[in-house]
Amino acid sequence: MEVNVETVKEKKPSLIGLITSPVQQFERMKERPVIWLPMIIVIALSALSVYLVTSKFAADADYVVHFSALKSGVAVFRDIFQSIIFFVLSALVLWLLAKIGGGATNFICMVSLSVFVNFIPVVRDVIISAIYYITDSEAAFSVTSLDGIIPAEEPLLTVLSAFDIFTIWSFALTAVGLQKAAGSSKRAAWIGVAVLFILKLLFAYLFGMLQVLVENMPS
Repeated sequence: MEVNVETVKEKKPSLIGLITSPVQQFERMKERPVIWLPMIIVIALSALSVYLVTSKFAADADYVVHFSALKSGVAVFRDIFQSIIFFVLSALVLWLLAKIGGGATNFICMVSLSVFVNFIPVVRDVIISAIYYITDSEAAFSVTSLDGIIPAEEPLLTVLSAFDIFTIWSFALTAVGLQKAAGSSKRAAWIGVAVLFILKLLFAYLFGMLQVLVENMPS
C-alpha cells in the first residue's frame, strides 16, 4: 500500500509571538529565518519614534529654527540607514558568538535574530516618544530605566539608562535565541550576552564622559 507523505511547511517566526512565545519563534527561526518584513516593521517603528521626537521639537517655538520639518525628515532617513547598518554589524557579532559557543548557523539566521530581539527596545522607544509627543513634558525620558528614577549627572546618567527593563529583556532574548536558533550552548550564550552588556555599559560611560567634555568646552 502506498503512503502519501505530506510535507508540512514550517511556520515563520513572528514579532508578536516573540512576546508571547519567544522559544517557539526562535525554533521556527532556526528552520525558516525571515528578515525583510520584520526588518521593515522594526525600522518603521524606529523611524516613527524619531519623527515624534523631532516633530515635537519643531512644534516648540524655542526650537523651530533648529528643528524644521526638513530636519525631521533627515533625522528619520538617518535613523533608517543607521538601523540597517546596526542589524548587519550586530548579526556579525551574534554569528561569531554562536560559532564560539559551538553553534551551527548562518549569517542570514543571525540577521533575523538581530532584527527580532531589537523589536523589544524599539517598542519602548515608540512608547516613550508617543508619551513625550502628546504630553507637555519638556524632555523624553523613560520610566522603565534607572535614569528616569535615580537622579544623576553624566557620565553616570547614561550608564543608568542602560539598566532598562526592555534592554535587559532584549539581551535575555538574545541569549535564548543563540541557544534555540543558532545551536549555541547555554553557558556560552549567556556568557557572551553578559560580555556584550558589560561592553554596552562601558560605551555608555565613555559616551557620558564625551558629553561632559563637550558641555565644558569653552565657547
